[in-house]
Amino acid sequence: MSARNVRTALSLVAMAACTALFVSAPAAYADDPMDTGSQQESTAALKVGDNAPAITIADWVKGEPITGLEKGRVYVVEFWATWCGPCRVSIPHLTEMAHKYKSQGVTFIGISSSDKSTEIVKKFVDKMGDKMDYTVAVDKKRATDKAWMEASGQGGIPTAFVVDREGKIAWIGHPMSYLESVLGQIVTGKFDAKKQMEMEAKAETTMKEFSTAAKSKDWDAALKAVDSYASLDASHAEQAASMKFSVLLNGKKDYTAAFAYGNQLVATTYKDNAQALNDVAWRILDDESLEKRDLDLALKAAQRAAELTKFEDGMILDTLARAYFEKGDKAKAVEFQTKAVEKTTDEEMKTEMQDTLEKYKK
Repeated sequence: MSARNVRTALSLVAMAACTALFVSAPAAYADDPMDTGSQQESTAALKVGDNAPAITIADWVKGEPITGLEKGRVYVVEFWATWCGPCRVSIPHLTEMAHKYKSQGVTFIGISSSDKSTEIVKKFVDKMGDKMDYTVAVDKKRATDKAWMEASGQGGIPTAFVVDREGKIAWIGHPMSYLESVLGQIVTGKFDAKKQMEMEAKAETTMKEFSTAAKSKDWDAALKAVDSYASLDASHAEQAASMKFSVLLNGKKDYTAAFAYGNQLVATTYKDNAQALNDVAWRILDDESLEKRDLDLALKAAQRAAELTKFEDGMILDTLARAYFEKGDKAKAVEFQTKAVEKTTDEEMKTEMQDTLEKYKK
């Protein structure tokens, strides 16, 4: 996958499936990040509120083996695979949460049950290094997969289960949806499973309204649906903001409103989110369908993203270099593209970035 496609895929997961109305999503990312798991099959043997099943796994490739779920601790049990695009995208986010909640008694466990061998998983995990910094296991016999995934009627990955301090399933869903919000409530003792499921059901209905409006190009109705979605839960803020930006920029093509809103996002909602800032910049710089581009906004967003990542993220530095290039500052473009190449470890991306560097030099 080229660096450009990886960027698009990352953006799509962050913006939710509805944004795919405007950008073509790679097939590997077909899993719907809006599928929160709240609509479990009524016939499922394992539901929210039930006791968590045992984890019966022999192959642990990272971290201490989990021999039992201890009362008093919170667990996030995520099912994933090395070949799963959305799984790979969610790994850094899971690592961030694992670090954030470790001191509050939360253990993260990533379980692969569909990779062909333990060696494949181990090689992948070793390559990820600190970017995948939580316990990882391989369920070769698929007994744990049957007890958790099949029993709860979950058909896609990644899927995360949250086990509360009493050893009960508190939540089931996509790790990029409500997981962090749910964890924050559980560790403070404020989580209400019934209320959460009701909210997710309303959010799903609102997203269907958004999708219907967007398909019929009723952009005002789409914006109304986005605002309703944002009002349901604080965790929707960044996702709703990205959807709104898409409607204004790619749907209504109201560039004045879109770029004004983009500047607002950079200053408030996205100010501490490097990936979201990078996405705003890249979409302005690289979307060939745009009739107008706010290069000052793109540069501002890219600069802030680079600052937040301490100029260590090759992809973000690549965006910053592009912003300088489009602005006509070729020296800065070469400077930051050179750093982007140096900071990138993926060989395919490095080659693509090196080609871009040569273009800037010429």
